[in-house]
Amino acid sequence: MTKSAKGTKDKPGKNVKAKSGLNRSILEHGWGMFRQRLTDKATSATTAVEAVAINPAYTSLRCHRCGYTNKKNR
Repeated sequence: MTKSAKGTKDKPGKNVKAKSGLNRSILEHGWGMFRQRLTDKATSATTAVEAVAINPAYTSLRCHRCGYTNKKNR
């Protein structure tokens, strides 16, 4: 998400200024604090809610039904 949008000399990037502002705002936020607040809200909810932390590695390549991971699943 925070990858540069500058591009190359041959192919310059688009919306570089907007992308850099977005990147800055994403990186400024404390994601640990966000996770803690989300967990606190889940435990104090009136209905049963469970916050589950997962390892995001290869989740875009994994089949949601069977769990098979492959580059072609994208």
